[in-house]
Amino acid sequence: MRQLILNSLGKIYNKVKSSEYFSKLYYSVANSSYFNSFLEQEKMLADKGRMDAYHKAITAHVKKDDVVIDLGTGTGILSFFASKNSPEENLCSRARSNNRISKKIAAHNNISCIEFVNTNSKDFTSDEKADIIIHEQIGALLFDENMNENIIDLRDRMLKPGGKILPGKFEVYLIPVKLKKNYTVPFIWEQEIHGIKYDCFDELKSDISAGYGILYTRPENIDCFLSEPEKILFFDMETMSDKDIQRQFSIKSKITKDSECNGLCFFFDIIFDDENILSTNPLTSSTHWNIPILRTESMHFKTGDEIKYSFEWKDPADLSTYKWKFNN
Repeated sequence: MRQLILNSLGKIYNKVKSSEYFSKLYYSVANSSYFNSFLEQEKMLADKGRMDAYHKAITAHVKKDDVVIDLGTGTGILSFFASKNSPEENLCSRARSNNRISKKIAAHNNISCIEFVNTNSKDFTSDEKADIIIHEQIGALLFDENMNENIIDLRDRMLKPGGKILPGKFEVYLIPVKLKKNYTVPFIWEQEIHGIKYDCFDELKSDISAGYGILYTRPENIDCFLSEPEKILFFDMETMSDKDIQRQFSIKSKITKDSECNGLCFFFDIIFDDENILSTNPLTSSTHWNIPILRTESMHFKTGDEIKYSFEWKDPADLSTYKWKFNN
């Protein structure tokens, strides 16, 4: 009976997910609920590396009399950075429920050049187009907050020719990784606890979904990379279309350290400009983003080994379409 219920729910979920309308509705509701929490806003505001990079970029690129659109404003911090250069009008396309929060902060800080607009970004319009779009639509897996769809839609409708997107350029990396001992999470069929074996579940190997297969961990829980980081993707949101994102990747790496491998580490660089790059590389920086580990069965590699692995995402915004494996 339990399995029948699970199968039925799965079919319902797949039908709903396949509907563009319900998929977008689900995302909108889930995202709004998630970011209504002050805790999430507090974690972003407390992320010094992230805030410093955004402040440096916005104060460098926003000029007097610029019209700025802030997509997904939250507490309004990016708009407030932009207001320091007294733009003519700072238009904020944002979630309806947080409007009172950002308005309160603006009033408290005597900031009056911002118009807060209560609408989904896809419904946002204005008689005057923007010189700059600023945003922080960035998830731990970069695309998992619907960044591309939302930014490209707003860019095509509301950005002046030659206008700027901050941030607009990104590089994505994938690399074999070892976690520190206390933070590894082997698959259930790999585990044996005081003589109790779980390899009766080895049939699960054939269908490791992203929801099950991705472990989110903190940068300090990473022990080492097993090779040099492999850049698998670069894109520029000022010129790209959503179709420009590569969907399948085949990667070759040479192992530089004898070590156990617990999966593939996914991180990215956010390129504001040539002198301002914010990275989620767990070994060189520490932000409040969690680090996604695409789990694989534990294996040991030796220095000099040449390894091959593949990765695909049919829809980068939909984690259920992510697949990866070692091909050795």
